[in-house]
Amino acid sequence: MILPELLPILVIALYFLGTVLFVVGSALRNDRLKNSALVLGALGFALHSLDLVHIMTGADATPGLTAGRFLFCLLGWGMLLIFLLLWWRLKLKFLAVVAMPLALMLYITANATVGVNAKLPPMLSGLFFFLHIGTLFASMALLAMAFGAGLAFLHLEKRIKTKAGLKQFQKDMPSLDTFDRVNHFVALCGFPLYTLGLASGYVWAWLAARRVFSLDPKELLALAVLVLYAYLFHQRLAMGWRGRKPAVMAICVFLLTVISMLGVNFLVPTTFHGFKP
Repeated sequence: MILPELLPILVIALYFLGTVLFVVGSALRNDRLKNSALVLGALGFALHSLDLVHIMTGADATPGLTAGRFLFCLLGWGMLLIFLLLWWRLKLKFLAVVAMPLALMLYITANATVGVNAKLPPMLSGLFFFLHIGTLFASMALLAMAFGAGLAFLHLEKRIKTKAGLKQFQKDMPSLDTFDRVNHFVALCGFPLYTLGLASGYVWAWLAARRVFSLDPKELLALAVLVLYAYLFHQRLAMGWRGRKPAVMAICVFLLTVISMLGVNFLVPTTFHGFKP
């Protein structure tokens, strides 16, 4: 069919144009350009969703769920979905400057990994797949938004302290409190999802290979992320942490997940969670 073959080209084009328009619109403080960018991003998201449905319902749907193309496609889709939810909840369209470029890069990566499959336990089932992969991807998408909000928080805080072009800059930027609310929302929702994802992975490993933990590099990084995420969660909810410290922590946790997702999977061939042709 022609449509499935054209979908990747259309999605990449829409995400790319949306990213460029939003960046240019932000630089020129032009709301019309930014709104047009969001429309293009929404159209790209709709076609992206069709592509995912095609993968999951196609003739090769079962092996397709372990394909690198599907996994990166799903993660990029999740990034935009979380952005749309945050936009609806917090009215914070500024995060599109993070969500659309990430969705674009992940979708391009997905199409560059055609024929590459993830090393997954033999007892793969739909329940464990979405309980493990789905929750981890959702938490990573949340962290991406906290990453963008954290960078914006640090940048705006620096401008406030130095008063460098602040009047013009503040016209298009939400308040520090708004970015802090993103961090709070991510800690509140993302940490339980990440914990559930890891716990289901350990159950999965026990059922598949009668082992819960190994010295796999990705598992070690995942535990490091869990500890930092738990610290952020505790400090925010129990100790009332706000401002710069949780912003920096969210940035660090997200970067660790990127290293785990991309660096370990592709650069460490011996990992149990890596990709193979």
